[in-house]
Amino acid sequence: MKKVIFLSLVIALIIGGCAQQKKSPIEGIWKLTYGKWYEWNPGDTMTYQFPGNMAIYHIKIFSNENVTFVGYYNLDTLTYDNYGGGTYTLKGDRYEENLLYAGKSIFNKKIRMRVEVRNDTLIQKWPADENWKLAEKYSIEEYIRLK
Repeated sequence: MKKVIFLSLVIALIIGGCAQQKKSPIEGIWKLTYGKWYEWNPGDTMTYQFPGNMAIYHIKIFSNENVTFVGYYNLDTLTYDNYGGGTYTLKGDRYEENLLYAGKSIFNKKIRMRVEVRNDTLIQKWPADENWKLAEKYSIEEYIRLK
């Protein structure tokens, strides 16, 4: 009887030790395939779109609770690098990003977004208010999973 109990305990520990932690559905590397942004800069009334009036190469990497992004943007004669990172939380379709740095600035800025994962496509929409309602004119980015 002791052998059965001991063997059962060993099997339970092996199974419990092999169980993988549940990954977030957005964990991985994503490449921007579509974007539409309103009010890129405060007071700006122009709508920016990729593909469209911008050329962009942008990737976003999610791991556990951290996010980082890097991109190359070209708008007419303006070309610049865009990069940053921080932490994030995801609960259902409610995503909150706490940017700790972006470009050459160090700051602490929270951005609320609504997210959706469809197969290998990630869709982010923002800004969302404290009740998670999107603004009348909200920006949208669509990514495809690379890994």
